[in-house]
Amino acid sequence: MADMAVSFAIDRLLPLLTEEVNLLKSVHKEFADIKDELESIQAFLKDADRRATADGDNTDEGVKTWVKQLREA
Repeated sequence: MADMAVSFAIDRLLPLLTEEVNLLKSVHKEFADIKDELESIQAFLKDADRRATADGDNTDEGVKTWVKQLREA
């Protein structure tokens, strides 16, 4: 009788554990994607700062706005 209960629990838990592992793998990949995106944004902002310093006040207003929005995000 106890053997049946344990077998039933294993049958129910195994798919749940498998699903949990798959979710954790997915989270890891999404985290890596977000990290890559943030590194790209950081590189863009550094380039924008360097160009703004070199160009003085000649920087396009659209670019200034975009940089400001990226910094806030």
